[in-house]
Amino acid sequence: FIFGYLTSGICGIFIGSIADKFGRKLLCIIFCILFSISSIVMTTFGHKFYYLLFGRFLSGISTSILHSVFESWMITHHHKHQYNKNKLNETFEISNSINSIIAIFA
Repeated sequence: FIFGYLTSGICGIFIGSIADKFGRKLLCIIFCILFSISSIVMTTFGHKFYYLLFGRFLSGISTSILHSVFESWMITHHHKHQYNKNKLNETFEISNSINSIIAIFA
């Protein structure tokens, strides 16, 4: 796990500027692809150390994208289409509530 978190911490420095340059939607798609590949690698080949490290590396990049790009994409999209500001707050409130409930039962 430490290798994944280390990768995420290092990549997190650059993810914001990469998202600004190439677009948040593209990075969200890249997240889905990288996370899927990392999951497949770790579950299928995880018994071999270097495959496990590679999976954790991809997972670290994915985690960095997950914790920075999705919410900023939602905020940018919300402001671009001039939706009601209260709806953005409601969306975050619902999201946090559901995440908390899932974490309790997980």
